[in-house]
Amino acid sequence: MEQKHFGEASKRYGEEAAQKARHTGKGEQNEPTIIRPLKRVQFDGHRIDCSIAIIFKTLEGDEIVVIMDRLWLLALIDVATRVVLGYYISYNKEYSASDVLHCIKNAIMPKEPKDLTIPSLQYDPHGGFPSERFSDLEWALWDECLFDNGKANLAKQVKDRLNRIVGCSVNAGPVALPTRRSYIERFFGTLEENGYHRMTNTTGSHPKDPRRKNPEETAVKFRISAEHLEQITDVLISNYNGTPHEGINNLTPLQCLEQRITRGMFPRVMPEENRQEVVFLSLSARRVIQGNIKKGRRPYIYYEGVEYRNEVLARSPGLIGTQLDLLINIDDLRIIRAFLPDGSEFGTLTANGQWGVTPHSLQVRKQINKLRKLKLLYFTAQDDPIECYHRYLQEQAKTNRTARNRLAAMNRKSVVKKETLPSKEGDMTAQQETISNFKHFETEKDRNNMVNRKRFKTLTY
Repeated sequence: MEQKHFGEASKRYGEEAAQKARHTGKGEQNEPTIIRPLKRVQFDGHRIDCSIAIIFKTLEGDEIVVIMDRLWLLALIDVATRVVLGYYISYNKEYSASDVLHCIKNAIMPKEPKDLTIPSLQYDPHGGFPSERFSDLEWALWDECLFDNGKANLAKQVKDRLNRIVGCSVNAGPVALPTRRSYIERFFGTLEENGYHRMTNTTGSHPKDPRRKNPEETAVKFRISAEHLEQITDVLISNYNGTPHEGINNLTPLQCLEQRITRGMFPRVMPEENRQEVVFLSLSARRVIQGNIKKGRRPYIYYEGVEYRNEVLARSPGLIGTQLDLLINIDDLRIIRAFLPDGSEFGTLTANGQWGVTPHSLQVRKQINKLRKLKLLYFTAQDDPIECYHRYLQEQAKTNRTARNRLAAMNRKSVVKKETLPSKEGDMTAQQETISNFKHFETEKDRNNMVNRKRFKTLTY
């Protein structure tokens, strides 16, 4: 009976066996081999098998070295050549849609080597990333993307950017069936065995792995930080791209890619007007202009607990009640770009008070608002809420691992210097002088109202 009813019989041996029987081995097997670079890519996230320490100072000035939650590695690999296009390390407990967008951005934008500070750590001269080695692959785009059904991957914002900016189709595949994404799964396995599992702070592949020897104590003792892991990961992936791979006739992924390009198999390239970083990390929203002449409240829009305005809006009480379409850079909420209902550009709105000074992400803004609502974080209009939140995390990080990861994420972004925004006087003129061409990607629902929209421009940081 098992031989006649294979699918039903497999249920006797567990759900995993039954699922594989349902989704693999049937129909036309292994479609014609994909040989054109970037025709199809695979994406996935993998929790790195290493304990990582964070070093920070308390408000009293004491240095603390404690363990963080394990980090996530997100990566995109090309099916045809097995070359890794780009990656991103997420410090979140579970990676988010924003992390996925950062990975997509890193896979498309030109890559530069990191400055290595770990003694003896170096790049293999035969390795590298596609955009480093081949100028024709800077801003290269893929046609199809395979990933799993994780919430972050299926987020509307992620699918919208893949469709509108990358211009690729999306294939989420069956739930909990990694065999459909075997190349990226094997890559993670190779990276662990040849890299992370050889580190003294490895957690191994399971709790009883003999390679697991007090990883947390080791990470603290040798002060192995997220910055170290970032450098090691960059070198490991770069070297992987220069290592012979049996799946491509023992060529290295970069050699295979070079041969295909030499034969004229060039992928699509992103148009120049779409290359601003904000494209990858943008979010569309709509808000009504508020204000009250009788109460002396000048016009403003309200977004995530903060007022936004510019000089033009502040002097335009006639616009109260008008809807504005907003384009938000989720990585920097100091400013928001606004458009009138007819699609014409209204200008750049700046966050009120100290919110408009320190760069901060949408995720950080939401965390601050939540803590303030719970009365766990206090600050006045004169205080910088980002600095107050940073001090709060320093205090919480003594006992809370989630706070440690958030503190590490903030420290990573702290290398972005505060930039001086255009002064309120002559606000619109200053903005026009510092902008660069950029295309407005609106939602499908708004398309009919935006046919006559103008090209808008982007402040550079």
